Amino acid sequence: MVRVQNEDTVVVDAGLQLAILADGMGGYNAGEVASSIATVAIQEEIESQLQEYRRLQKPEEELPTRLWLMQAVRQANSTIINAARREPEYRGMGTTLVVAWFEPKGQVSIAHVGDSRAYRIRDGLLEQLTRDHSLLQEQIDAGLIRPEDAQFALNRNIVTRAVGIDYQLVVEVHQHALQPGDLYLLCSDGLSDRIGDADISNIISDAQGDLKMACTMLINAANQCGGQDNVSVILVRVAQNE
Repeated sequence: MVRVQNEDTVVVDAGLQLAILADGMGGYNAGEVASSIATVAIQEEIESQLQEYRRLQKPEEELPTRLWLMQAVRQANSTIINAARREPEYRGMGTTLVVAWFEPKGQVSIAHVGDSRAYRIRDGLLEQLTRDHSLLQEQIDAGLIRPEDAQFALNRNIVTRAVGIDYQLVVEVHQHALQPGDLYLLCSDGLSDRIGDADISNIISDAQGDLKMACTMLINAANQCGGQDNVSVILVRVAQNE
């Protein structure tokens, strides 16, 4: 509702069972460039790794997905840094990132950098699966700010880790077992800064299983709460067993 340029980029690749959400930052248009570079680089790197694995005829239930995700995000990191070095107007650009890769062996690998988040709804309960790489989260962990006061903090948008800022990037990756009916939510901080967990859960419940409607309702709710930032949402439901 405020920004002219949308610096978020979203990719959902059904063939790879991959969902990527990037929230760019930087100067004029640079955030949009960084988030776009990141999503393309990650998608291409994972596709390349899979093709090589299949060429070697290795069993796909043994995919080293955690390692591949780290490599893919680091590749995106280097690509953004190199692009910024070539083009002066892109200097200082970067992006936060959250990636979910749903695997044949019944688990999901989630990589993230910054404050873009992944949630899971299981049996009606919403759980945040990622921990923000942000100054605000560090202050909460240190007991300087109470979680219930976080939405009023002045420094809530300062991230301590981002893709495209430094070659030495630490990528956080965790793996979770899938259950039929699980619902996974990826979002930029444009949503989580404006809407609390309880409201997110209630909105998704009100959509009664219609994921496209749930995404629209979440974005509308964030905009109704001020819409100070771009809002991007991905919802993925784990299929029921046949």
